[in-house]
Amino acid sequence: MSTRDQDQRGWVVLATDTGVGKTVVSCALARQLIDHGLLPRVRKPVETGCEIHDGERHPADGIALREAAGQHERLEAICPIRYLTPVAAPEAARREGEILSFKRDLAPILDQARTDLAHGERVIIESAGGLLSPLADDALNVRLAEYTHLPAILVTPDRLGTLSATLSAVESLHQRHIPIAAIVLNRRPNDPIGPDCPDNANSLREWLPQLIPTPPPVICFHDPQHPGALLPLLNA
Repeated sequence: MSTRDQDQRGWVVLATDTGVGKTVVSCALARQLIDHGLLPRVRKPVETGCEIHDGERHPADGIALREAAGQHERLEAICPIRYLTPVAAPEAARREGEILSFKRDLAPILDQARTDLAHGERVIIESAGGLLSPLADDALNVRLAEYTHLPAILVTPDRLGTLSATLSAVESLHQRHIPIAAIVLNRRPNDPIGPDCPDNANSLREWLPQLIPTPPPVICFHDPQHPGALLPLLNA
């Protein structure tokens, strides 16, 4: 399988910040794949802020991803590295007496996720925090896309103040030669709506061509129960 073929068979879900809806978007995308006869492989290599249940660490995002993807893979494969403290992964690791290494700990997970992808499979790899937040002692979250050569889905909140963070993230990805499959403007339950709210989608469509030569599509994702807005990703 060529690198180009693999590049078209999955995504890395990055975000402008933590808590902006990466898991909601990743789950919706996994369900869309299933609805269109494709099998998602979902991965959240590292999750922090896990809770203890029955003596085991439960990764809430990893569990949600597994359920959305049809529960055909073990949770240990989907989210193998889990920490308790809700901080950036390398700090959480150090608090538990560990050193988290991208090359040693994360690269093998990513390699396995992309091994022997069947024709009808797609891989979705979700980061842990904003794209330039630390993922390991030797890597930022953006390294997930750099290493796998998969295109990025950039998730950003559809609220006042999102333009600067989104355009900064786009410039950062472009400078790293990471293709952007789409920018997903996610409206979270507590984000205000109404006539006084900014039109972030059209503002991004206006400004993106001034920053990068081939602007990605801007997708407004306002209802997780109706994920059809993500359909263009399947046809790209």
